[in-house]
Amino acid sequence: MRRATPRRSRLTALVAGLAAAVALPLLAAPAAQAATLPRPPANLPAAVDAFAAYQPPVSCRAPQPGTLALRRLLLDTYGQQTIGTARACPADGVPVSEHSEGRALDWMLSAADPVQKARADEFLAWLLAPDAAGNPAANARRLGVMYVIFDAQVWKAYRPAAGWQPYAGAEDHTDHIHLSLTPAGAAGETSWWTGTADPLQGHWIRLGGNSSVLGPAVGTVTTLASGSRCRTYRYGSVCGSATVPAREVHGAISGAWAAAGGVGGLGLPLTDETPTPRATGAFNHFQGGSVYWSPATGAHLVRGGIRDRWAALGWERGLGFPVTDDTPTPARTGWFTHFQGGSVYWSPATGAHAVRGAIRDRWAALGWERGWLGYPTSEERAVPGGLQLDFQGGWITYDTARRTATATRR
Repeated sequence: MRRATPRRSRLTALVAGLAAAVALPLLAAPAAQAATLPRPPANLPAAVDAFAAYQPPVSCRAPQPGTLALRRLLLDTYGQQTIGTARACPADGVPVSEHSEGRALDWMLSAADPVQKARADEFLAWLLAPDAAGNPAANARRLGVMYVIFDAQVWKAYRPAAGWQPYAGAEDHTDHIHLSLTPAGAAGETSWWTGTADPLQGHWIRLGGNSSVLGPAVGTVTTLASGSRCRTYRYGSVCGSATVPAREVHGAISGAWAAAGGVGGLGLPLTDETPTPRATGAFNHFQGGSVYWSPATGAHLVRGGIRDRWAALGWERGLGFPVTDDTPTPARTGWFTHFQGGSVYWSPATGAHAVRGAIRDRWAALGWERGWLGYPTSEERAVPGGLQLDFQGGWITYDTARRTATATRR
């Protein structure tokens, strides 16, 4: 087993040395003895970002702005280096590391090379040193470092008291430093890049500040019992928590979210307001569902099994935009949402299924789920001469030649 103690002893000494350096007046030193360290920005605030919680990757993305900015900082400081940021997304589209989400980088420094190892130790000591006020791991926190791995050891911002621990991953990282960033760090929204340690304000600054879609701040930060925090702006809000990155919501979508109970109803926003891929519209995903808006339909809430079925059918590119919110059926035995191109009905016994076109019209004429057909139990499928959709009490067949829909009892 590799002995890490000599290296850690050197790191401890380097951290102590750096701590003393930031606590005492700077003294002139020969250039040959000066440490090569990243230069802090001029607007660095006195406050330090909170230690990062672990936030796993959720989607595949290209290297993000903060990741690329950190790479540039290292290149500007240390000259030509090999620092990789991109990593292909797995075939199933599910990211397995922060690399796939564009929020990690690998700095190729070998623990077996004395010169490279000394550079790695010097950088890591700087990264985890306390600042002049005694804030531990100040630079790691300001850059949004979630964890770092080198030479079979790992340091985790979400377990800072543990310090360096043995790393038990598939590779021991003896040939590179691995830096994984938080979503805020990868977005360039931490204090190193924005001049504020408040993640809500950092996100607002990254969006454009007073010139953003949110406009200027008009309220103070509200902290909820859950630990979630929101800041109000003229045209919307930015909300987040220790485990959910700060995101904005504004306009009609903000109104629908508020009507659904806000953070206490749909939960925190998981995305900023985002344009839909093709049709004219926008959406926000929240912890408890989504709100979709278009000029023709307004903003409406979709969640649960109905949202999952709508998503499987292509979101707004399939059934179109929602024209109602999720709504309980009259007898309170299920839920439904009407869309521009049909409806999705859900019940505990049947799950969520889409009904559209002439089959939907015939079902509606027979009393919807209150009629003898009950709830749909399948998706529309092709049969000889047309289409068929099954229900609890029978089925409806559409004859494409005659353009008629016929209901049949079981």
